[in-house]
Amino acid sequence: MEKIVKFSTTIRNNWKKSGVGACALAYGASVTKEKYDINILMRAACKEAALYGDALISMERNPTVVTVILNPVANKRSAKKDFEKYCEPLLHLAGLQVDVVQTASEGNAKEIVETLKGTEAIIVAGGDGTLSETVTGLLRRNDEANRFPLGVLPLGRTNKLGNSLFPGGSDNVEKVKQLIDASMAVIKGNTEWKDALKIEQITDGEEAPRPIFAMSSIEWGAFRDTMAKKDKYWFTAGLREYATFIFNGYKDSITWNCSGTLNYTPPCAGCANCVQKKPEPKRKWSFFIPSTQAATVDPKEINPECLKSEELCFKTAEFKIETAAEKQEKPSLKIILGKSSYSYAEFVSEGWDRLKNKPEDKEVISARTVELLPQDPGKEVTIEIDKEEFELKPVKVTILPKVVKLFCLQ
Repeated sequence: MEKIVKFSTTIRNNWKKSGVGACALAYGASVTKEKYDINILMRAACKEAALYGDALISMERNPTVVTVILNPVANKRSAKKDFEKYCEPLLHLAGLQVDVVQTASEGNAKEIVETLKGTEAIIVAGGDGTLSETVTGLLRRNDEANRFPLGVLPLGRTNKLGNSLFPGGSDNVEKVKQLIDASMAVIKGNTEWKDALKIEQITDGEEAPRPIFAMSSIEWGAFRDTMAKKDKYWFTAGLREYATFIFNGYKDSITWNCSGTLNYTPPCAGCANCVQKKPEPKRKWSFFIPSTQAATVDPKEINPECLKSEELCFKTAEFKIETAAEKQEKPSLKIILGKSSYSYAEFVSEGWDRLKNKPEDKEVISARTVELLPQDPGKEVTIEIDKEEFELKPVKVTILPKVVKLFCLQ
């Protein structure tokens, strides 16, 4: 009893040191438990991957070759470390021949994929920007390679498509589980077809640049500009996304006026006017290519509705074009128009609601193709295509149904 009283007196007389010690002890226990949980996850995943590596293959074929397009500077330069620690060991244990190619600059992934040879699948280790570049390089090719299955390892700062394919949480254990799921999807060979966006610049008689391709969305306006500035408020830690709306809701530096003209055609299930059927390439590999071919439409006649075009003049604080839900009768784009103006309180309130994933009330138009002709803003304006920034210019956006084969969970 005397020792307990003495210990209590010591704690009371040194309460500051005791408080710091207690916090350090709690932090240490939390880190230790986190590492233990990650170790358990990796051990189980390694055992599962090794089963695929131990499986026999015929003497006529070599180990499956996969090429990893790794962005080493993604997610504040942590992508390479995370790939080597959590993803690469599983791929090797599964018996895959892994060729890792690191990007050296912005746009380098497009160049790598456009000239890539001798692989059976491509894995993107990075964020939405690296994925968009890889898809662009892949779909610019005219050979059989543009039908390669594509793996997504969500290692970037933004991973919209990766998070939809492999749901994960914000803590480290859930992040590692997400990377394990993404790696195992490649190993197991489960695939599904996804739509893509084709973006072509509209020029007045001049030679247009080559098209770019995206998997998610095109964003323009105040909400996009505000979220792009969130890293400036690092001092608010986990509240930086909320803080960015508070500090930017009154500024003229973000785009409050998105205006111009839209020419769009209605969605079409597929006809001779909008579908060009591509033959499925014959391959000797069966590991990645299931017997089921991509869902294509055999166009025999022209749908009269497909040739109709509608014009819309718009003025809004938010403009977005994105791929529609997968389970739709007609492949389509979603054109989303926000309110024309916001007060400071309305802007902050709606921004916070979006961070909480509350449903939004917006005007939505379905289309197959969209010509965006923006009104001259008198200054340089930036838009986002799959979280990569581009200068605003007149563009034509077309939905390409089921053109990218992605590894996914079943």
